[in-house]
Amino acid sequence: MSEHNLKGLIAKVKAEAIEKADKEAQELISQAQQQAAKIVKKAEQERKEILEKANATSEEIQSKGVIALKQAARDVHLSIKSDLIELFKSVLEANIEEAFSKEVYVAVIKEFTKALKGNLSISLPEELEDQLVNSIRQEVAQNSSAATVIKDKNLLSGLSVRQTDEGWSYDMTAEEISELLNSNLSQRWMTILNSD
Repeated sequence: MSEHNLKGLIAKVKAEAIEKADKEAQELISQAQQQAAKIVKKAEQERKEILEKANATSEEIQSKGVIALKQAARDVHLSIKSDLIELFKSVLEANIEEAFSKEVYVAVIKEFTKALKGNLSISLPEELEDQLVNSIRQEVAQNSSAATVIKDKNLLSGLSVRQTDEGWSYDMTAEEISELLNSNLSQRWMTILNSD
Protein backbone atom coordinates (compact mmCIF):
# COMPACT_ATOMS: atom_id res chain seq x y z
CA MET A 1 0.00 0.00 0.00
CA SER A 2 1.34 3.27 -0.92
CA GLU A 3 1.83 6.18 1.26
CA HIS A 4 -0.62 8.13 -0.72
CA ASN A 5 -3.25 5.46 -0.25
CA LEU A 6 -2.44 5.24 3.43
CA LYS A 7 -2.80 9.00 3.85
CA GLY A 8 -6.06 8.88 1.89
CA LEU A 9 -7.32 6.02 4.04
CA ILE A 10 -6.36 7.82 7.25
CA ALA A 11 -8.04 10.99 5.97
CA LYS A 12 -11.14 9.00 5.03
CA VAL A 13 -11.27 7.23 8.42
CA LYS A 14 -10.62 10.52 10.11
CA ALA A 15 -13.38 12.25 8.12
CA GLU A 16 -15.81 9.41 8.82
CA ALA A 17 -14.92 9.52 12.52
CA ILE A 18 -15.41 13.30 12.61
CA GLU A 19 -18.65 13.01 10.68
CA LYS A 20 -19.86 10.25 13.01
CA ALA A 21 -18.79 12.27 16.07
CA ASP A 22 -20.57 15.37 14.66
CA LYS A 23 -23.68 13.30 13.98
CA GLU A 24 -23.61 11.82 17.50
CA ALA A 25 -22.96 15.26 18.96
CA GLN A 26 -25.93 16.67 17.02
CA GLU A 27 -28.11 13.80 18.26
CA LEU A 28 -26.96 14.39 21.85
CA ILE A 29 -27.59 18.11 21.48
CA SER A 30 -31.03 17.43 19.99
CA GLN A 31 -31.88 14.98 22.77
CA ALA A 32 -30.60 17.43 25.37
CA GLN A 33 -32.71 20.21 23.81
CA GLN A 34 -35.78 17.96 23.75
CA GLN A 35 -35.15 16.94 27.36
CA ALA A 36 -34.63 20.59 28.37
CA ALA A 37 -37.83 21.57 26.54
CA LYS A 38 -39.75 18.85 28.40
CA ILE A 39 -38.28 20.01 31.74
CA VAL A 40 -39.14 23.65 30.99
CA LYS A 41 -42.66 22.67 29.87
CA LYS A 42 -43.18 20.57 33.01
CA ALA A 43 -41.81 23.35 35.23
CA GLU A 44 -44.08 25.88 33.49
CA GLN A 45 -47.10 23.58 34.02
CA GLU A 46 -46.20 23.10 37.70
CA ARG A 47 -45.73 26.89 38.12
CA LYS A 48 -49.12 27.48 36.53
CA GLU A 49 -50.80 24.90 38.82
CA ILE A 50 -49.09 26.37 41.89
CA LEU A 51 -50.25 29.89 40.91
CA GLU A 52 -53.82 28.65 40.29
CA LYS A 53 -53.89 26.91 43.68
CA ALA A 54 -52.41 29.99 45.37
CA ASN A 55 -55.00 32.25 43.70
CA ALA A 56 -57.84 29.89 44.65
CA THR A 57 -56.60 29.71 48.24
CA SER A 58 -56.17 33.48 48.34
CA GLU A 59 -59.70 34.05 47.03
CA GLU A 60 -61.11 31.54 49.50
CA ILE A 61 -59.30 33.19 52.42
CA GLN A 62 -60.43 36.62 51.23
CA SER A 63 -64.02 35.42 50.84
CA LYS A 64 -64.00 33.86 54.30
CA GLY A 65 -62.46 37.06 55.69
CA VAL A 66 -65.19 39.20 54.11
CA ILE A 67 -67.89 36.89 55.51
CA ALA A 68 -66.29 36.94 58.98
CA LEU A 69 -65.95 40.73 58.83
CA LYS A 70 -69.61 41.14 57.83
CA GLN A 71 -70.70 38.80 60.64
CA ALA A 72 -68.55 40.70 63.14
CA ALA A 73 -70.06 43.99 61.94
CA ARG A 74 -73.59 42.54 62.34
CA ASP A 75 -72.72 41.27 65.83
CA VAL A 76 -71.34 44.67 66.84
CA HIS A 77 -74.40 46.39 65.37
CA LEU A 78 -76.79 44.12 67.28
CA SER A 79 -74.78 44.47 70.47
CA ILE A 80 -74.73 48.27 70.24
CA LYS A 81 -78.44 48.34 69.39
CA SER A 82 -79.22 46.12 72.39
CA ASP A 83 -76.99 48.23 74.65
CA LEU A 84 -78.66 51.43 73.43
CA ILE A 85 -82.14 50.04 74.08
CA GLU A 86 -81.11 48.90 77.56
CA LEU A 87 -79.44 52.25 78.28
CA PHE A 88 -82.50 54.13 77.01
CA LYS A 89 -84.75 51.94 79.15
CA SER A 90 -82.62 52.41 82.29
CA VAL A 91 -82.50 56.19 81.75
CA LEU A 92 -86.29 56.21 81.31
CA GLU A 93 -86.70 54.11 84.44
CA ALA A 94 -84.41 56.35 86.50
CA ASN A 95 -86.21 59.50 85.31
CA ILE A 96 -89.60 57.97 86.01
CA GLU A 97 -88.51 56.97 89.52
CA GLU A 98 -87.38 60.55 90.17
CA ALA A 99 -90.67 61.89 88.80
CA PHE A 100 -92.72 60.09 91.47
CA SER A 101 -93.28 63.01 93.85
CA LYS A 102 -95.98 63.50 96.47
CA GLU A 103 -98.06 65.40 93.92
CA VAL A 104 -97.74 62.63 91.35
CA TYR A 105 -98.65 59.95 93.89
CA VAL A 106 -101.68 61.94 95.07
CA ALA A 107 -102.85 62.75 91.51
CA VAL A 108 -102.56 59.11 90.38
CA ILE A 109 -104.27 57.79 93.50
CA LYS A 110 -107.11 60.35 93.11
CA GLU A 111 -107.67 59.16 89.54
CA PHE A 112 -107.81 55.55 90.67
CA THR A 113 -110.25 56.30 93.49
CA LYS A 114 -112.49 58.32 91.13
CA ALA A 115 -112.53 55.60 88.48
CA LEU A 116 -112.81 52.60 90.78
CA LYS A 117 -115.43 51.92 93.42
CA GLY A 118 -115.01 49.57 96.32
CA ASN A 119 -112.19 48.88 98.72
CA LEU A 120 -108.82 49.87 97.26
CA SER A 121 -105.49 48.98 98.80
CA ILE A 122 -102.69 51.21 97.56
CA SER A 123 -99.13 50.04 98.18
CA LEU A 124 -96.16 52.42 98.16
CA PRO A 125 -92.45 51.52 98.26
CA GLU A 126 -91.04 50.74 101.72
CA GLU A 127 -88.22 53.23 101.17
CA LEU A 128 -90.54 56.26 101.03
CA GLU A 129 -90.25 58.49 104.08
CA ASP A 130 -92.99 58.06 106.64
CA GLN A 131 -93.77 61.77 106.51
CA LEU A 132 -94.44 61.57 102.76
CA VAL A 133 -96.56 58.42 103.14
CA ASN A 134 -98.61 60.03 105.97
CA SER A 135 -99.12 63.13 103.83
CA ILE A 136 -100.34 60.96 100.94
CA ARG A 137 -102.64 59.07 103.32
CA GLN A 138 -104.19 62.35 104.48
CA GLU A 139 -104.76 63.54 100.92
CA VAL A 140 -106.33 60.21 99.94
CA ALA A 141 -108.51 60.13 103.08
CA GLN A 142 -110.01 63.50 102.11
CA ASN A 143 -111.05 62.12 98.71
CA SER A 144 -111.94 58.50 99.44
CA SER A 145 -112.66 56.71 102.63
CA ALA A 146 -112.52 53.31 100.89
CA ALA A 147 -108.81 53.53 99.97
CA THR A 148 -106.03 52.46 102.31
CA VAL A 149 -102.40 53.38 101.79
CA ILE A 150 -99.71 50.97 102.99
CA LYS A 151 -95.99 50.44 102.55
CA ASP A 152 -94.82 47.31 100.73
CA LYS A 153 -91.25 46.08 101.13
CA ASN A 154 -91.48 44.17 97.80
CA LEU A 155 -92.36 47.29 95.82
CA LEU A 156 -89.24 49.13 94.64
CA SER A 157 -90.84 52.11 92.90
CA GLY A 158 -94.17 53.61 91.91
CA LEU A 159 -97.32 52.15 93.40
CA SER A 160 -99.58 49.14 93.27
CA VAL A 161 -103.37 49.34 93.40
CA ARG A 162 -105.44 46.34 94.52
CA GLN A 163 -109.16 46.11 94.55
CA THR A 164 -109.70 43.71 97.39
CA ASP A 165 -113.40 43.14 96.62
CA GLU A 166 -112.69 41.90 93.09
CA GLY A 167 -109.26 40.36 93.63
CA TRP A 168 -107.19 42.19 90.99
CA SER A 169 -104.18 44.47 91.17
CA TYR A 170 -102.42 46.94 88.92
CA ASP A 171 -98.75 47.85 89.28
CA MET A 172 -97.61 51.28 88.20
CA THR A 173 -93.86 51.02 88.73
CA ALA A 174 -91.01 52.85 87.05
CA GLU A 175 -90.07 49.57 85.39
CA GLU A 176 -93.62 49.00 84.06
CA ILE A 177 -93.90 52.56 82.77
CA SER A 178 -90.46 52.50 81.13
CA GLU A 179 -91.33 49.12 79.55
CA LEU A 180 -94.55 50.63 78.17
CA LEU A 181 -92.74 53.73 76.89
CA ASN A 182 -89.91 51.64 75.50
CA SER A 183 -92.31 49.39 73.59
CA ASN A 184 -93.99 52.47 72.10
CA LEU A 185 -90.91 54.35 70.98
CA SER A 186 -91.48 56.85 68.22
CA GLN A 187 -91.00 55.72 64.65
CA ARG A 188 -87.93 57.95 64.45
CA TRP A 189 -86.24 56.10 67.32
CA MET A 190 -87.15 52.72 65.86
CA THR A 191 -85.74 53.77 62.49
CA ILE A 192 -82.48 54.86 64.13
CA LEU A 193 -82.18 51.67 66.19
CA ASN A 194 -83.10 49.35 63.32
CA SER A 195 -80.99 51.00 60.64
CA ASP A 196 -78.02 49.06 59.31
